[in-house]
Amino acid sequence: MLPRTAVLFDIDGTLLDFHGAGRKSFVQALEQMFGWRDEITYIHFHGNTDLNVLRQIFAAHGAELTAAKQRDFFAALAMELNQLAAEAPSTCHPGVAGLLQALAADPRVALGIVTGNIESTAHIKLHRAGLRHFFRHGGYSDEHADRADIARQALGRLRADLPPGTDFSAVWLIGDTPSDIAAAHAVGARCLAVATGRSTIPELHAAGADAVFPTLADTAAVLHALGLI
Repeated sequence: MLPRTAVLFDIDGTLLDFHGAGRKSFVQALEQMFGWRDEITYIHFHGNTDLNVLRQIFAAHGAELTAAKQRDFFAALAMELNQLAAEAPSTCHPGVAGLLQALAADPRVALGIVTGNIESTAHIKLHRAGLRHFFRHGGYSDEHADRADIARQALGRLRADLPPGTDFSAVWLIGDTPSDIAAAHAVGARCLAVATGRSTIPELHAAGADAVFPTLADTAAVLHALGLI
């Protein structure tokens, strides 16, 4: 049976909480690479992407972000997060493991990631949370600052596994921010929003989510919303 439904997941706030380790790794990598002692309190990570964050930081410092600096910083960022991950707590949000198990066992479903993280740090977070094995493909922020472009990248990689001339009959993006909702709609997908991040249920409804849940704990209800039962 060919997969007919693509289900794409955001990471932070949707699947797991890394309790500030991502921000801390940014702060440490900035000092290591550029000597900037900057707590980046002016940066909002909620719904943001790593490449856009880096551009915002360079703009705040009045510095030019070159391709070489971007590459070297992202390598340092992954190293810092990997070290922090050894002692940083990682919490899966309610229902995540059960939902992923159900989706992974369904031959009609293709799973993917759409995240503002770069690929290396996304893998670190997923591995630490015990979720890495659920995902073969994804879209990341190594080259894309816009979440819609990241969603297109993820969908393209999932579609590459389909036989020529076929496509998904449904695409869902599951996320916790208005940015996830906007990215889903920009690529012709629907968005199931979950209020396990910083956005409230009314805020997610107002942003145009196609379905909103307080958590992903009710697996049957989520599968029903996705049209899978």
